[in-house]
Amino acid sequence: MENLTEPQVWAMFGTMSIAFALRSIGALLGLWLALRIAANIRASEEDNMLAKVLGSIFGVLMVMGAAYWQVAYMAYRADVANGLKAMDATLSAGGQRFADRFASADPVTTPGALLIVYDPTVLLIILGSIWMKKKA
Repeated sequence: MENLTEPQVWAMFGTMSIAFALRSIGALLGLWLALRIAANIRASEEDNMLAKVLGSIFGVLMVMGAAYWQVAYMAYRADVANGLKAMDATLSAGGQRFADRFASADPVTTPGALLIVYDPTVLLIILGSIWMKKKA
């Protein structure tokens, strides 16, 4: 980013944000599908162990995939903010606020606090739907 101007950085950030938004939509659809699979397994009259195991694996993979893209976006946002801070040019007021808010000296390896609660909750709903005993 050392040879880029601030508008060029914003253009790249916007383009990548669109790509991450599309991945987020895909992740949400995957989580929805995992929840539907879990609901269908629960509603089934038969006790199919293979369906339970495969549904559980699918649910875990969907939550892990969603968590991966969440962290990837936060890391990308921090990299852009670090790049803006490192620029020699004077930043606009918005650019300065963005850099101050999202720049990170440490690598971003975990999602935000809300997502730390959200992802395990979704996983518990999926696994609970599949494995908890049904009421008679």
